[in-house]
Amino acid sequence: MRLNLIYCDFNYKLFRRIKLKNKVFYKIAVLTLSIVLIACSGGMDEAGCPEINDRRINVVATTPMIGEFVSQVGGNNINLTVLMPSEADPHTYDPAPQDAGKIADADLVFYTGLKYEPAALIKLLENSACDTEVLSEVGPNVYPIETDEEEEGHEGHDHGAYDPHFWFDPNRVAYAAEYIEGKLSEFDSNNASEYQVATDVFVNDLKDLSKQVSELISSVPSQNRKLITTHESLGYLEAKYGLEILSTIIPSLTSANEIAPSDLVEVIDTIEDNNVKVIFIEAEAPSVYAETIVAETNIKPVTGLWVETLKENQSYADFLISNVKLITDSLKDID
Repeated sequence: MRLNLIYCDFNYKLFRRIKLKNKVFYKIAVLTLSIVLIACSGGMDEAGCPEINDRRINVVATTPMIGEFVSQVGGNNINLTVLMPSEADPHTYDPAPQDAGKIADADLVFYTGLKYEPAALIKLLENSACDTEVLSEVGPNVYPIETDEEEEGHEGHDHGAYDPHFWFDPNRVAYAAEYIEGKLSEFDSNNASEYQVATDVFVNDLKDLSKQVSELISSVPSQNRKLITTHESLGYLEAKYGLEILSTIIPSLTSANEIAPSDLVEVIDTIEDNNVKVIFIEAEAPSVYAETIVAETNIKPVTGLWVETLKENQSYADFLISNVKLITDSLKDID
């Protein structure tokens, strides 16, 4: 046993010292080391997942956004662990070796799905969870918007035919909360009534939040409700509240994709043809292409738009309202 622990410690330290420049090799190394770490911790019980009995259930969420929704429903009845740190871009997140242990210890794992998380993280979830039954994909249960994007993705992070950024519509967040409530009640029936009460409160708050968003957008003259941003992340604001996304710098559901020169030309033409005055640049993934567009068109850049994740200690309501206010304040100032 002692020899096994020494071997595991050596592998972990060696991994930490290697400067991995090749991202593909890095992801393979993470998955390989994860198997080692699971083995070092004793591996998965042959009988499957551990019994919950009277203890609080261990719940993992992949992103701070999903973690916020789970926390609203689960409250103090769960031990919640969020894999990604605040302000990290989920599109480019590389799993850490210790993530495997957190997943292995979880009674329930919630993730966005809809091919939102990187492929390496999804593989880690599948390889590390005590059972596939604990993996709970939230996105398909919110009636997601279908997009025109083909299911051809880029290396390690393919997007499907549905927009995963459902948090820009509080009504769809309510669907997410109901799905989370159902899963928590299934795995922890002793606290089912408390999960239901918490969900009812959260859903009512979301209804009020939706009204606030509608009022803010209604304050913008209809002819000014046109915008351009970094990538295709605001489709739910467009579908629900009447904003019009004329174009995006990166014509994709992920900000990690590269673009062709023709894509830049198309955005510039759209700006000039529609007399667009401002362009919104996302904080999580500042686009190097935006500088070229601003220089070519003299369009005003608006920074500080957060579309993927929460800041440290930020609530979902604050996330949504602060983003919508940034958009509406900027659009109202257009001459």
